[in-house]
Amino acid sequence: MSGKTTNKPLLRIENLKKSFGDNEVLKDITFSVNEGETKVIIGPSGTGKSTLLACINMLVTPDSGKIWLKDVEITGAKDLNKIRQRIGFVFQDFGLFNHLTALQNVMIGLTKVKKIPKDKARERALEELQRVGLEKSANFYPAQLSGGQKQRVGIARALAMDPDIILFDEPTSALDPELIGEVLAVMKDLASSGMTMLVVTHEMGFARTVSDEIIFMENGVIVEQGPPEELFSNPKHERTRQFLFKLTELYGDGGG
Repeated sequence: MSGKTTNKPLLRIENLKKSFGDNEVLKDITFSVNEGETKVIIGPSGTGKSTLLACINMLVTPDSGKIWLKDVEITGAKDLNKIRQRIGFVFQDFGLFNHLTALQNVMIGLTKVKKIPKDKARERALEELQRVGLEKSANFYPAQLSGGQKQRVGIARALAMDPDIILFDEPTSALDPELIGEVLAVMKDLASSGMTMLVVTHEMGFARTVSDEIIFMENGVIVEQGPPEELFSNPKHERTRQFLFKLTELYGDGGG
């Protein structure tokens, strides 16, 4: 737990709905994330978790409902690019530019979007690569990096933009098991430094030890949410208990 949370919602989601054709993916989702908090969303595949993150970043437009970032209503915002600069996004498949080095991948948002001079952008990018333990790989191209290193570049890129919150969409699911730890270690450090994070993951050890709250979603609704200890030791819903048992069986409980 970060211990740096405030009771001020940084992100508020109210009655969010989204359908694709006849498929209602999000059915009236409401929750908030406070400043400095790490919230973890868990649930079976096809439950709407990734769609929810995409709606928060307005990569997908919700059908109804409202999303607020601090005092700005994202769902009604005219300048989405300005909003997106404040929301970091770490993708499952890294999303790096293969023709750019690790350093250039982290710099590009700073120079192109924030219009920061190259030397300043380089300095900031190196700082963030150092923060994720990759300063020695700054001049490597993605093809020369392991999956864990690529994902850490993705995290450095998000951090460089100085966002209010970072969304993580299953950041370790494309990684070999032995590389997952290095990415989770960086995320744990971020949580303890007070970064506000909303994380979709199957990593129960991370959810249990790092999150301030776990949200269990299924079929487009929030079934249950609460502090990790509560959900793991005393879930209110039988479905939550079954799901956690299944995940723990597959991935371990992270209790060690």
